[in-house]
This record gives sequence, C-alpha cells and structure tokens, in this order.
Amino acid sequence: MSRTRKHFWWLIALVVIVAPMTVPVFAQDDPTNLYADAIAACPADQSITIMSSLPDLAFPFFVHMQNQIAAEAESIGNIELIQLDGENDATKQTADVENAIVQGVDAIVISPIQVDAISPALQQAIDAGIPVITIDRRVVGVDGILAHVGADNVAGGEVQANTAVAAFPDGASIFHLQGQPGAGPAIDRNQGVHNVLDGMSAFPFVFEQTANFRRDEGLSVTEAGLAGLSTPPNVIIAANDDMALGALEAVIAAGLQDEIQIYGFDALPEALASVRDGGLTGTIEQFPGGQSRIAMRIAALVARNCAYEANPLVLLTPIMITQANLDQSERIGELGMEATPAAAPGTDLYADSIAACPADQSITIMSSLPDLAFPFFVHMQAQIAAEAESIGNIELIQLDGENDATKQTADVENAIVQGVDAIVISPIQVDAISPALQQAIDAGIPVITIDRRVVGVDGILAHVGADNVAGGEVQANTAVAAFPDGASIFHLQGQPGAGPAIDRNQGVHNVLDGMSAFPFVFEQTANFRRDEGLSVTEAGLAGLSTPPNVIIAANDDMALGALEAVIAAGLQDEIQIYGFDALPEALASVRDGGLTGTIEQFPGGQSRIAMRIAALNARGCDYEANPLVLLTPIMITQANLDQAERIGELQ
Repeated sequence: MSRTRKHFWWLIALVVIVAPMTVPVFAQDDPTNLYADAIAACPADQSITIMSSLPDLAFPFFVHMQNQIAAEAESIGNIELIQLDGENDATKQTADVENAIVQGVDAIVISPIQVDAISPALQQAIDAGIPVITIDRRVVGVDGILAHVGADNVAGGEVQANTAVAAFPDGASIFHLQGQPGAGPAIDRNQGVHNVLDGMSAFPFVFEQTANFRRDEGLSVTEAGLAGLSTPPNVIIAANDDMALGALEAVIAAGLQDEIQIYGFDALPEALASVRDGGLTGTIEQFPGGQSRIAMRIAALVARNCAYEANPLVLLTPIMITQANLDQSERIGELGMEATPAAAPGTDLYADSIAACPADQSITIMSSLPDLAFPFFVHMQAQIAAEAESIGNIELIQLDGENDATKQTADVENAIVQGVDAIVISPIQVDAISPALQQAIDAGIPVITIDRRVVGVDGILAHVGADNVAGGEVQANTAVAAFPDGASIFHLQGQPGAGPAIDRNQGVHNVLDGMSAFPFVFEQTANFRRDEGLSVTEAGLAGLSTPPNVIIAANDDMALGALEAVIAAGLQDEIQIYGFDALPEALASVRDGGLTGTIEQFPGGQSRIAMRIAALNARGCDYEANPLVLLTPIMITQANLDQAERIGELQ
C-alpha cells in the first residue's frame, strides 16, 4: 500500500476545506449515498485492514453504528475489520489505537470517548501514515485527520430548541439534561440549545444538569430535578434518547406526561416507538448508519488508492422526528411497522377474557423491571405499556430497578403506600425483593412476576415467564447435536443471584454434567453485560491453549460481547456462540453469520399475559387462573429466523 498516495489525498482535503462551507456538501437526493459510486468503481482485489472503535456498546446507538460499519465492510468486500468497544474507558480506547498502529492497519474509523484523551494517539497514527476518519464525535487539535463524518450536533441542539420555541410561542420553562462532560456531541448539542435560547427571557432554564448520556441517570436526575421545582417545566430537552426515555419514566411516575413535552436526540428505535405511541414528543435524527457507511467508504477508497472527491468535513443535517414525519427516520424499519410476525404459541393467553372484561373501572398497576440499560427490558417495558393501552383505563406506573435491589424494594414499598391495584415485577435479586413482595400480598395487592420467578413468598398470584431451565437445556442440547463427537464448552454465566442466571445455568449443567466429551474449559459470570462478555472472553481465551468449540452465554449481551472477542482473536470460523433472549441485534448477528443461535423466550408475550392477569384480577373478571404460565423457549438459528418474536425489528 502506498503511504505517499494517502498523503496526496490529504493534500486534496486541505484544499477542499478552504472552500465556503455554506455550500451544501451533497448533490445526491440521499446524502447517505455519498461515495457509493466511487466505491462501485474501486477494485476490491486488494485486501485491507480497518480498525473501528466506538465509545460504548452498552448503548444501542453505538451497536447500530457497529452493525452498519460491519455491513458496509461486507458490502465493499475484501476488508479485514477489527471492531473494538471503547467500553466508555478513554484509557482503553487509547490503548486500542496504539495497538492498531503496531499492527499497521490500513485505516482507523473512530468515534472518540473523550476528545482530549484520544488526540495524542490519533496524532501518532497519522504520523505513522495511517488515515484516521472520525465519526459522530469530532476531534480538533490533531493535524491530519483525513475526514470527519457526522451530524451537525450544534444544528441538532438548535433544532431541539427551535422546536420548543415553535411549540410554545408565549414562552416555556426548560429542563435541560446534558450529555457526558468532555464528549464532543455533549458539548456541541449543549451549544446548539444555548445558541437559540440564551437571551430569550420567555424560555428560562429552570434546571440544567448532566445525566451522562445514561437512561438510569436520566431517570434519577429528572426525579430529583422535578422534586426540587415548585412548578413542572413545560419542556425537557435531553442530549440523547437514553436520557430522554429515562426522563419520560420519571415524568410518567409523577403523573405529568400530559404536561411536559420531551425531546430526545438520536432517533433510537425505542425512542421512535415512544414518539409513535405518544411518549416522547420528538427525537433528533442524525443518520448514524449513514455516517458509519460513508466513513467506511472513505477509509476503503483511501486505503485502495481510488479516486474520489475528498472532503474533510461531511456533516449530515439533523432533523426533528415527530409523529408527523416518522417515515423519515433511518431506523423506522426496526419498529416492526412493516412486518408483524404471527403470535407465538400461548402468547394470546387470556386475550378472550380481556375482551369480555368491562374496562369502565379505572385501575392502577405498577410495573418494575430490573435495568432499562438492557434492550431486553426496554422491549418488555414497551410491551407492558402497549398492553395497558390496549386493555384501557389503566394508570400505569412504570419503574426501572436500575440494577439496584434496594431501589426496587423501595419502589414496591412505595406502591404499597399508594395502594396500587396490582404489581407486575421482574425481580433483580429474588432473595432481596421477597420481603417487600410478601408485604404487598399481605396488604391485598396481587403480585404477578415475569421473566424472573420468586420462591418462598406465599400468595404470588401468578408467574409468567419462559422456562429458563429448559432454555439452558436447549442451548446445551444444540451444542451436543452440532458436535456429536464432543466439544469443549466456554460458559458465560449471568448475574449471581438473579433467577434467570440460576435457572439457565442449571439447564446447561442438567445436560452436560457427566458428559465427559463436553468438558467446561472455562466458566465465569459476566453479569449479563456486553462489556464484561467481551473482557471476560478475552481473558478466558488468552488463558486457554486451545480455543473452545462452543461459547454458551446466559444472555445475548454477553454473547455479542464474546463475539467481539472471538472476532478480534480471528476465531470466528472456529467457535460457535449461543446467546439467550433473541434481541434484534442478536437476531441480526445470527442472520449475518455472527452468533450461531439465540434462545427465544417471547418476552413481549410474557409481558402482555402478565398485564392481562393483573387487569382481570383487579377488575374481578372471570378467567381460568393458573399460578405458573411458562412459554416454551426455542433456539433461533438462520434456519428458523421467522419464528423470532422481534423479527419485524430487523432491517
């Protein structure tokens, strides 16, 4: 590869940057197609290596970008793609870049965690002749960045503020949730909001604080902020969708959902669904998939010395997505609005009873899920809300346990004081929540558990879930069927003390214990987290003299983290990986040949059935009661993707 040619293209970029920036960058009707023609004309016979690094794959936004990077690499062809997760650790991301320099990669595509922290390493890469393309988060003060591809985050913040101004021509009080301090998008989006509202006395900031781009902090900071105000704000502006969705939870819990407009930023599928369903008022679309694909095209064109019209600054203009223009969002296809799978066996249980049950009595139901940082529980929450809306006349109090058993216990105790008509709950830790649930039952409040079962509490009305033991057995039996002569097993267990972790682990061991041809060569918890799935797998693989044949993970987040580690080690063709939960990202990975399979346990069906039981009981309607409703889990592979509950969310 010619480093001279790389520097030649950078000279072109230097020339382009002095052109007036008021001229639109794009001539195409669809700006995300930029450089597609140049890629089509560029021979792909030369193998190249590109390293990509994203800030934190615990965020669905970055998972989407990662998937688009991988898809574009596949489309371009003959690219060895090294995909790395910064794990929200600037030190790790810096080390990843330094390792890429040592490896001599042909290009780096990166979204920095902290601009100042990563700058020296990026300068080293450029000085070593490696082209660097930044996406989403821009780096300044580094000489020689080939290109930045992103949304105009300042303009996005301005759109949020201008939307609020248009909605409240006589003025409005503003509650502002800012992003992670030091992160480029946080700085720019904040600037955009203030560009519009500073000096407008009719639009005072009554609260302004960081929630670090996190949903749990969006919830807790909003709860605290609302509690400190004598009058609710008219508008909440959040610097990303995760914080906006957390704020929405706090607003709903305070009974203010009809008084406060909430604007997010990122157009995540969950946010789009919330906009569609009347939760969030709007969200900023910045076309992250388009950014990712354009950045990969630039990297490939430069690495292969192909001609293209270079531009050092490619900014896609953000727009506000509301109910009126949902069809303009990049990820609209993931909402399942175009494809609806048939109901899974048993998921329509009690639907006829609900139809026959009068809804003239208003009831209050509290739901609590373990941790809305996990997309699995976000899906369950959305299905609970949708079923409540479908049943009708339900005041729904939706709470996030935030992976804190003490908080979840306090939430149940508060629900008892409020005198709710039913509680639908998925416990964080079974032992920790049991006393509070017993108190609720003793107070005459029906309790329905979902996904995670509670034992040792007298009077649980019903448990609705998948048979997690059977799910673990399906994982193990699938491995046995795939390797009739035996296989070494690498086992990533779930969060200690959590019911699903215990049951899924038991299922795996029910099958494999005593089968000498299927030894466990590694077994450790990764706490249901993607970042730990990556780091634990990296450490586990490094300690083995021979790679395992199979990785069994107790959820999809850990499986997807393990897949990253396996790809980084160049072992993707040697190791089968089985997840559990059938998340859309996992289904897409199965479809594309990453994960081998994932267990479908129909969480949406569980959620809807639990809500029906709660409503039927609270309203005194007849139904065929059953204290244990278990949906039979199945393994989803490429051969039966159409049986997945969330297949409609795949692009």
